[in-house]
Parts: sequence; structure tokens; C-alpha cells
Amino acid sequence: MRRQYFSYFVGVFGIVATIYGGYLLIYHLNHGNGFKVAPLIFLIAGLLALGFFIAAIISKYLADKKRKEEAQKEVILQAKQVSTEEKKVAAPAVEEKPIVKEEMKPRSVKKEYAERSASYSYNAPSTIYVKLVGYGPVLRIEGSRILDLRDNTYYQIEGNFVNRLGQGLCYEIRGSQIKDAFGGYLYEISGSNINKIFGGFYASISGNYITTYDLSKKYETTDSLSKKQILVLAALLF
Repeated sequence: MRRQYFSYFVGVFGIVATIYGGYLLIYHLNHGNGFKVAPLIFLIAGLLALGFFIAAIISKYLADKKRKEEAQKEVILQAKQVSTEEKKVAAPAVEEKPIVKEEMKPRSVKKEYAERSASYSYNAPSTIYVKLVGYGPVLRIEGSRILDLRDNTYYQIEGNFVNRLGQGLCYEIRGSQIKDAFGGYLYEISGSNINKIFGGFYASISGNYITTYDLSKKYETTDSLSKKQILVLAALLF
């Protein structure tokens, strides 16, 4: 961010110095004061600053374009890997085994039902609701899948990327921070605090409650959330 401000400062300086140096140089020549060195120095400095500013803008544009292309390639690669794994699971190799006669043993119906129930509860992701205290649920979280109940939009966490279903990549998670997929950083988790990257402390986490710094909004979760889920929650609600 500081580098960006420095580039803007150099750009403004370049414009001012170019105009000022050019004006003084033409003024002295028109009034017969001869060739002055100071205006020429201002003019050259301004042109150099403008050149640096234009080069910085081009460099930033190319870097952002490259980052977007790499992010899209990684999402496509992850999608292909998931598709390949699903095909492998869907079509397992059939292995012929010799038929062995075994004595049939009666099994308890209750025991068989309990085993099936335990297997189902282990594989199925639990549903967690995020409620705005005093108003009701605003998000429904099922593992890596999040439904925004306010506009009925689904989001999917895939590794370090968050996709808006039907629209594509929208967020990227980097460690304890989340950023706009094609823009700047948004929020970070530091201990029990949620901070704006360029705004400081914004909300606190206490148990299953998340409260904004000004106490204007308080959210309650029906179960504990992972760091990635909390980062996506911050990006969607704040």
C-alpha cells in the first residue's frame, strides 16, 4: 500500500514539475532572459518522474494479469483433480474372489442399524448456522459449502480458493488472511480478533459469538468454525 502511495506521489510530482519547468523555460525564452538551467532541471525531473510512474502502472497491470491467470489455472487444475478422483471412486476395479461357504450367523438388527447410523454421521458434514442475534440465520455452512441465506447464493471452499457457484472465483485465502480474488486483501485473523488489513481491529471472537468493534452487530454460530470458514464469514458479512 505504501509503495502504491509512493507511485502516486511520484506521478503527481512528475506532472507538476513538468508543467512548472516547461512554463518557466518558455517564459524566460519569450522575455529574452536567455536559457535558464533551473527550469530545464525541473522539466527533466518531471519527465523522469512521469516515466517512472507510467512504468510502475504497466508493471502493476502485468503482475495483476499474471496473478489472475495463475489463480484461474490453479482452480482449473484442482477441478480436474477432483473430477479424476471422483471417476476413480465411481468405477472401482472389480476383483473376483473365490466363493467360500460360511456359516450364516444371526446379527442383531439394532447393532446393524447403529453401525449404519454411525457411518452416515461420520461421512455427512454437520450443518452450522450463523445467526444475526435478534434477527435470525444469515448463513448456512455445510463443511466447505456455504449458503448465503440473504440472496440464496452458494459458495464453495476448494483448498485456498472460494468460488461463487455459477460465477467463478471470488476470494483467495492466504494463511490467516483473505483477499478479493482479483483485488486487495480484506481481513485477517489474529488471535481472537478479526482485523481489516488496512483498517485495524474490526470484530472479536468469543466462543460461538462474533461481535463487531462498535457492538452494532453480533453473530452467533451453532457450532465452532474453522479458520477458513471464519475468514469467508468475515468477507461475506463485513
